[in-house]
Amino acid sequence: MSNAVVIISSETSYLEDKTAALGYDVYAFDEYTHKNLNKVSNIKYLKSFIKNISNQHQNIYLIYGSGLEDKKNIYEVLNAHLIINCNTLDLLRKSGDLCSLKDMVEGSDLRLPSDTNANSLTTRLISKPLHSYGGFNIRFETQYKEKYYTEQYIPGDTYSASFFINDENFMFLGFNKLFLLKDYKAHPFIHAGAIMCNDIKDSQKIIRSMDRLSRKLEMKGYNSIDFKIHKKQIFIVDINPRITSTFKIYNDIYNNSLLNHQINPYNIIPIKKINKDKKYGFVNIFVKEKTKYDYDLSNDNAFINTPKMGDIVEKDQPLLSIYLNANNSGLLLRKLKQKISITTNLFSCYDIDI
Repeated sequence: MSNAVVIISSETSYLEDKTAALGYDVYAFDEYTHKNLNKVSNIKYLKSFIKNISNQHQNIYLIYGSGLEDKKNIYEVLNAHLIINCNTLDLLRKSGDLCSLKDMVEGSDLRLPSDTNANSLTTRLISKPLHSYGGFNIRFETQYKEKYYTEQYIPGDTYSASFFINDENFMFLGFNKLFLLKDYKAHPFIHAGAIMCNDIKDSQKIIRSMDRLSRKLEMKGYNSIDFKIHKKQIFIVDINPRITSTFKIYNDIYNNSLLNHQINPYNIIPIKKINKDKKYGFVNIFVKEKTKYDYDLSNDNAFINTPKMGDIVEKDQPLLSIYLNANNSGLLLRKLKQKISITTNLFSCYDIDI
């Protein structure tokens, strides 16, 4: 009997292709391609689905990205019936409320933005939904909202640290600078892409702190932690104990071996870097208005996650992504800007703060 992998994430196309390349049968639930992510919230459906595929496979593994944070009602079913070798779903739950991890964060020589429970908030505070993902519904607020928590807004660029933990060994992968959309009022803090960067001040100190925090949280597999540097202090703004959009960068650099060990850390194939000198980056393109996808970009490999010809993309939703690499950061930025320009000339899209 074959082995299978269930993938749950807001977008699964890349993970499906790379998982199938490892020889697994793949079952995917996502928001943008299969549009079936909400199905897994139904416990009756989920149990029936797992029961049906259990008769066909020797082992069934689970890997997940964004999209499970607000589905805590199904964690018990997933734990009981699927093999989860990456981070526990309990850690995913805890990371949805950073305030609950304050002692661990500060014990790692890091800080959290100041939080407040006041009913009247200033414009320099932002509110975050509990157990959210992808930057959705995070915005500046002047009024307290139930099921949200508020924190001080930290100015400046946002970065992420990507790392992989295998057999309790911390392997730092790289820093990434994160992008935002310009004038995107629906979700002003939504993630619009990232680019690898190596010019982070006090980088070794930050890496040591990330290592320390990951051990306190008992992390496994791929992780990324978003942070800002302000007044010589490192502020943690998000902890992602799961596959994120930057995963594809490092999985490609390591020739799919990160995914191989994310699924099954006990295999004997080593984690090996092959694309040592390349710089990678990507952006996510969102449309300003309801849009018909009527120009085929499939002949250009830089454009990924594209809709089918004739598909309708609703206002403020993602249209496609642009994924590139180059020999240096300057060339990579120029290539990204060129592809963004092509897209904005064809469709009414939000610009990206790149």
